[in-house]
Amino acid sequence: MNRIFILTTIFVFLTIFVESTNLILQLKGRRLTKWFGKNAFNFHMLSTVIFWVITFCLVVILQFEEHPLFHNNVVLRYIGLILLFFGMILAFWAFRLLGLKRSLCLNFFEENVPVVKESLYNYIKNPLDYGLWTALIGFAIFTGSIYNFTIAVEFIIVMIPHIMLENKPLK
Repeated sequence: MNRIFILTTIFVFLTIFVESTNLILQLKGRRLTKWFGKNAFNFHMLSTVIFWVITFCLVVILQFEEHPLFHNNVVLRYIGLILLFFGMILAFWAFRLLGLKRSLCLNFFEENVPVVKESLYNYIKNPLDYGLWTALIGFAIFTGSIYNFTIAVEFIIVMIPHIMLENKPLK
């Protein structure tokens, strides 16, 4: 199996693990704030951004490697392309509704952040995440790559508890 693929799957897990751990610590008695004081948010963002950048770079590098394919069907490629564009449009629309600060969880450590209940958020609880997931699956189907499909599925599975953590303060 390709080393870059293995490293990428490990970093997808580690990235979401580090971000989720920071969120759990913040939710459980504000420990990040106790440990890092007013720099808690900076620590959270720096550690998270470092892992996301490494993961993104590994995914890009992986695209230049040879991939085992799970299909070579033209119709599936078009379906993947449609899913990719639909997912990107959904994620972009949700991003625009939330704005930069909310989309990147820059205000997660703040109190009394209002819940968005307009437009897409009337129908879908997390359209930004679902759009990204749809785009990831669409990209995997478009490329026909087992590697891309595995990374997309892993990303979705690992993000489910993360989304539950992000939604906890909203209840």
